[in-house]
Amino acid sequence: MNIIIVYAHPYDGSFCKGLLDTVSSRLQSRGAAVKVKDLVKMKFDAVMQPDDLKAARTEAYTDEVKREQADVLWADAIVTIAPIWFGAMPGFLKGYFDKVFMTKFAYDERIGGKLQGKRVFSLFTAGSNDPYLDMAGQYECINLSMDNLFGSTGFVDVATKFYQSVPIVTAEERKQYLTEAIQFVDQIFDCQPGEVGQVGHGGLLTKLHMQGYLNGRV
Repeated sequence: MNIIIVYAHPYDGSFCKGLLDTVSSRLQSRGAAVKVKDLVKMKFDAVMQPDDLKAARTEAYTDEVKREQADVLWADAIVTIAPIWFGAMPGFLKGYFDKVFMTKFAYDERIGGKLQGKRVFSLFTAGSNDPYLDMAGQYECINLSMDNLFGSTGFVDVATKFYQSVPIVTAEERKQYLTEAIQFVDQIFDCQPGEVGQVGHGGLLTKLHMQGYLNGRV
């Protein structure tokens, strides 16, 4: 089992870092080969540059993007770890996937891209709690974004887990959060592909697009 962890938090003292250490250790203890993509320490350029966009036609990806694409192809599953900022994933996490999941790589009108059958398991931390998170539509915002990103590119599992009130919970509650993180990623090993998470509108829209409904061919 090959797994990449895409980590999007700038502070090593954060609870996200605790999740990263716990999840990485757990995956390796269960026999997975793990590569960690710490986007801040990598200094990954999340800004879409002209050459990046041009590659959507030419497939002349930058060296930086080609390295990441090679690891995505190598991976059976992706784990993402990030905070929720203003109701959404951090911009540099979205930017990573915008650049790496480029046309002709992650999706294609004819064959659906190169990522069919992969899985993604995402952990998000929030400073707020319910009922605010639900009333503000933050769960829905994240889930729809993940579905459009991964469901549209052929992933068979798009699973998310949320942690509330992270800055103010007790040490015991944080310990429980880490236990839940282990249980969450254990599904990668204990469940068959397609049994975890949801692929909703993203997967449907991909099928419609390939059938010609969304590009004026039908």
